[in-house]
Amino acid sequence: MVPEDRAATAVRGLKGEPGAYSEQAALDFFGGSVRAAGLEQFEDCFLALREGRADYAVLPIENSSNGSVRAVYQLLQEHDLSVVRSTRLCIRHELLALPGVKQEEITEIYSHEQAIGQCSRFLGGLKDVKVIPCGNTAAAAKMVAESGNPHAAAISSHPCAALYGLECVNGHIQDSDNNYTRFICVTKDPIIYAGANKISLIIALNNKPG
Repeated sequence: MVPEDRAATAVRGLKGEPGAYSEQAALDFFGGSVRAAGLEQFEDCFLALREGRADYAVLPIENSSNGSVRAVYQLLQEHDLSVVRSTRLCIRHELLALPGVKQEEITEIYSHEQAIGQCSRFLGGLKDVKVIPCGNTAAAAKMVAESGNPHAAAISSHPCAALYGLECVNGHIQDSDNNYTRFICVTKDPIIYAGANKISLIIALNNKPG
């Protein structure tokens, strides 16, 4: 068990910039007193835990529309860490751009690979638009805001529009309205929270017939 005050203030490892869905998941886990540091890569979060630079890491692991986040599964196999909590967030992607920009003016769209996959039908219907993967949806919004480029847009969340001074160009771009991502909270030492009723296991098998 961990005292609630410690659990509410010890989070420091997140994948993404402020406004990222991982930050929303951390708030769901620990409430409004989260202290978080955004990290660029999933592996950075695991290394921060191993090296004692973070107490917890909050990471996406599975999406209802686009499947598993394979990089996180792989890292869980490589690092001796424990999954201690999980939560599901309803994901609502929007196409964000600088104020006054219209969709027909956009020639490049930035976002995380998972978000790109979750909006594949919309993106497949665009012509002469380059889709560019980046670290996470919040980083995409920040990049577009800082670039000043009226032809750039980001697939990101509505809170990121307000956070980075962007406007929603199109709020109906994801393949499914029933779009949920499961996030996990990972830590170096096993912790059992009050009301815990799940066990998570990773089992690796040899890749051979039989």
